[in-house]
Amino acid sequence: MNMGNKTGVHQRFALIVISPSFCFSHPIYPLEVIMSTNARIGIKLEDDSILSAYHHWDGYPEWLGVTLKEQYNTKEKVAELLDGGNMSSCWSDNVYDYDKQEFVKRDPQPEYYGGDNEAPRLDVNFDEFAKNSNSCEEFLYIYNGEWEAFAIDQKYDENHKIVDTNIIPVKIPDFDVADDS
Repeated sequence: MNMGNKTGVHQRFALIVISPSFCFSHPIYPLEVIMSTNARIGIKLEDDSILSAYHHWDGYPEWLGVTLKEQYNTKEKVAELLDGGNMSSCWSDNVYDYDKQEFVKRDPQPEYYGGDNEAPRLDVNFDEFAKNSNSCEEFLYIYNGEWEAFAIDQKYDENHKIVDTNIIPVKIPDFDVADDS
């Protein structure tokens, strides 16, 4: 596409798309855009309320679902995971070193955002949990003795307001058939 550049020099740029519902792609490296599969991880409490946190990367069942089943398979482990609040990833074995300008390996652990606005969210029931999942989550996960997963499909009006939400149960594959990359 010609943008009126009369010098003949092509410029690369990173595109960030921000909508009112917080959908965006993160520029991680200069001049590159990397997309994510967003999810929300929750634990069902005794009163049927759900405590949850946002999860940014690799939220599809073949990775996040399998990781939750393998690494966070008790109420105590799930509660500890959610206690950290919203996160980039629940099981990251690398971290970006800004001084070196590269990723460096570490023992796998959650990568939390931190900050006052990143605390876990409490919803009174599943319907509210699904309705309030408006940060472009594509998958929802709930622990209630075992993990359940749901695809979430939302329809928007011309003003970017959610007008319909469809929740579809999905199977979390076993580790041996999952994406182990």
